Amino acid sequence: MRVGQVSSSSFGARDALKGVIYAKPIKNGETQEGIINEALKELNEAKFDKTDVLYMQSMGINPPFESGSEAVEYLKKQNIPIQYGKFSDKKVHACLGRNEEGKPAVLINARYRNEDDKATILATAEAIAHEAGHGKDNDTMNSIQEELDNLSLNVLVHRAFEKKYPDVFDGKDSFFFTEGVSLYPKLFFEYGADKTGLKARVADKYGHMPAGDKKHPPSKLAEQIKELDVSA
Repeated sequence: MRVGQVSSSSFGARDALKGVIYAKPIKNGETQEGIINEALKELNEAKFDKTDVLYMQSMGINPPFESGSEAVEYLKKQNIPIQYGKFSDKKVHACLGRNEEGKPAVLINARYRNEDDKATILATAEAIAHEAGHGKDNDTMNSIQEELDNLSLNVLVHRAFEKKYPDVFDGKDSFFFTEGVSLYPKLFFEYGADKTGLKARVADKYGHMPAGDKKHPPSKLAEQIKELDVSA
């Protein structure tokens, strides 16, 4: 999710279905720095399966990075910090916003700030990859296509983690997993060409956005998702 500045300490994004969503940055403590550093380490080692990437591209989806290390390198070069934030909508996992100094920052929902189990650390890495993708295009526009492109990063990183840690996500039934990192891999790789579940999910969350934008021309999939929202 991409957000824009609302005040010196609160940041929000317009969602036509849910109103304005705010995120107030929180300074990291030792525990939070440890979680973030471990998440970045894991993301840096995440290698995308080439067949998975080709599969995404066959649907008209273009992952912004070719590996987890590219995402980490981007954040380092742009000096984009990662910290936690209190969100007005508890269902938002993360966003690209600004910190207390007004600088671009990746904000992770504060509800996860003290959860340092391996699965949550990996889920945090996936969220970081998604928001780094939003930052890469360096504009304030957003669209269904941009969300699809960045959601593909969640999925590619997740599948890399599943290979590295085969059972790490088993039994994880909190919102971070069931409505996030464990959901989208199933939807992207669901059987059949129609991708009914993926279309419905993305239309519900992002259907109010335009199908595409200047840097993310809409694919057929994005246009179909937009049509679902218009007809709803």
